[in-house]
Amino acid sequence: MIASIVPSVVLGLVLLGAAAAWILRRRDSLPGQVRTARPSVHRKELETVALGLRAVAEGRAHSAGALPEVHAVIHSGQRLTLLLAGADAPAPAPWTADLSGKEWWVEPKDLTTPANGGAEAAHPYSLTVTLGRHRGDRVLVDLSLLSGAIALTGEDNDVLSLAQALITELIGGPVGSLATVVLVGSAATASVTDGLGARSARLRAAATRDEALACRDGVPTGSDRRSTALQTSPPDSTARVTAWTHARRLFVVTAAQFRDENWRDAALRGTDALLVLGYVGDDADWNFHVNADGSLDTGRLGLPIDTHAARLD
Repeated sequence: MIASIVPSVVLGLVLLGAAAAWILRRRDSLPGQVRTARPSVHRKELETVALGLRAVAEGRAHSAGALPEVHAVIHSGQRLTLLLAGADAPAPAPWTADLSGKEWWVEPKDLTTPANGGAEAAHPYSLTVTLGRHRGDRVLVDLSLLSGAIALTGEDNDVLSLAQALITELIGGPVGSLATVVLVGSAATASVTDGLGARSARLRAAATRDEALACRDGVPTGSDRRSTALQTSPPDSTARVTAWTHARRLFVVTAAQFRDENWRDAALRGTDALLVLGYVGDDADWNFHVNADGSLDTGRLGLPIDTHAARLD
């Protein structure tokens, strides 16, 4: 009797294991299924995005062509895709353009790390940051291409957590290596900074609008890529000129400070971005609303986000 039961138990365990494995595979393959990635996966995806954007910049520099205006970057795991604001072909190698010229794609395996990963590998998309995921795909946008005020609205805690996620990725991730984030006034308090997952010399604090606008870009040197001290003299090499040209600034202010200091009329550079924490009505050029279910409504930007960046870890 016992001899007959043992094989049955073993067989049952085997079948249960096989069923569990099938369910996991099936779940992973379901369209629209959002999966939470491990931190190492997040970093790897961002490194791929950085390499892809650098390949775009370097390819166009070699051909003396204009850089494309990137509407969004999509990382699906097997493919990196650029959604362009307009038709732009041919794409520089290893990128491939579709028939419309509005979409470029590349497989991550075809991207190679530059021999010198410093300023020579710089790209002008340093304010490209993850908004979240849609059907499991990472969705990023270049904030510097969104001219005017970007209002982040929703419940206070949700707005704060998403803002912290965006700032952390820009100052601690591989894509924003030439980005400087300036927290202004009440946006520079401990309620914001204590929740950041990274520290960097490219994270600045300013008390007022004028002080913030006076902040210069932190450009990393070739000898110490982590060093982002202010440049005090003109760049003395082509590489430094490239880094200086590609440096970007993001200003972060609260809705109250936006109104009190009239940030609407601030003399921003064409490559600057302005993130406002809270509702400012018609003064906002872009509205991103954080929903209670973790999704993000990107308004007229038109990018669907099922799970915003603060909920990816």
